[in-house]
Amino acid sequence: MALLGPSLVMKETSMPSKLPDGWIQRIFAAMQGNYGTRFMNQWKTGQVLPDGSDAGVVNAMNHWAEKMGGTSAATIKRALEQLPEEPPSLPQWMALLRRCYMEPSVLRLGNDLTAEQIATNKRRIAELIASVKNNV
Repeated sequence: MALLGPSLVMKETSMPSKLPDGWIQRIFAAMQGNYGTRFMNQWKTGQVLPDGSDAGVVNAMNHWAEKMGGTSAATIKRALEQLPEEPPSLPQWMALLRRCYMEPSVLRLGNDLTAEQIATNKRRIAELIASVKNNV
């Protein structure tokens, strides 16, 4: 049985409409590792695609990837660490993701520069701009 379906392509948007390549494959592999055929059999149709994968599993993976678009890796990792006893359906998995939500780590700039540092930075920026204009 082939677990991995065709490559999932992430659209170029600010909020992805699908998970990045490989994430859904790793999620389904983790689910299969935890639940075995009980998880995979929920999606199988028996229709074999040219690459050897099951059409139902590929469809499920694509659907899950779309529904989880924009979910952080930290949230997914935390949810995989708290799997229920029985294999989850997509609605159950999405509920688990909501309970396991972790705010993505983002670089936040503080206002801890002094007025002198700001003035120095502004002068340096002006010098760099002038240098670029002179070299063009």
